[in-house]
Amino acid sequence: MEEKLKQPITLISHGRSGTSLLQNIFEAHPDISVAGETADLIFSTWYSIERAKGIIPGLIENGKVVAWEERVGRGVRAVFDEIFNLNTTYWMQKPIGQPFVINYLRKEGMSLDEWFQLYWSILNQVFPAGKFMTILRHPCDVVISAGDYWGRKQADVWGGIATMARCILHRDSKVKFAVNYTELVKEPEKNTKKMFEQLGIGYDSRVLRAFDYVYVPNQKGWKQDKKLYEGKIEKQFSREDEWEKLDFSLVKKEDIEVIEKLWARFGYNLELPGKGKMGK
Repeated sequence: MEEKLKQPITLISHGRSGTSLLQNIFEAHPDISVAGETADLIFSTWYSIERAKGIIPGLIENGKVVAWEERVGRGVRAVFDEIFNLNTTYWMQKPIGQPFVINYLRKEGMSLDEWFQLYWSILNQVFPAGKFMTILRHPCDVVISAGDYWGRKQADVWGGIATMARCILHRDSKVKFAVNYTELVKEPEKNTKKMFEQLGIGYDSRVLRAFDYVYVPNQKGWKQDKKLYEGKIEKQFSREDEWEKLDFSLVKKEDIEVIEKLWARFGYNLELPGKGKMGK
């Protein structure tokens, strides 16, 4: 179990990007267990253990001191082992967004680049053999979806998307490939096969059952029958007809540039309708 815990399929992304669909695709695979949204579980456990550094005894095994980083990794994995039933060949998690602990560390003076370095260092300590991926959904759709679902302001969502892009683009990032949300919804079988091939996991047609539902479209329920959303399905859930709601003057040029860079990293060109109207 210890070795399996070190190598999860790990989805890193901003929320409202199609992560729930991906989670359910993995959950429908008979050889994969799903741990769900684990960002705070990972980083809050790490933070608790880290605060004990220097005030608890060292650990000796076979006459040698166990490195602190190794102890931290073991500690977080032990929590996963205790609270999840990961009894399949593979397992998947989605520590999406930025964990709550960043608020403490930023108040203590940590820069964003230092945080990204620490973020990836922790994930590498805990999941050294993990397979890391992301999902790309058009940011205009994400901004509108996040506004509808969480009530977040447009500028805040753009900033959050850009922060996640910087995190994934960081020099220490472990993210190796991306799934394009629009392509996935448009051609489910083709793109799920491609994804499992990239992960080195055998394809199973039962994963296509995940496309029979729509996930967290609103606060009314986690999983809803797709028949209720036929019009949206035809448009691959694009919100393009609502982009006129967006105020691009609220968007920082540097944020757009890093989002475009993220898409380009994985071979996609991002077209933004209001690029000429963006702020400084």
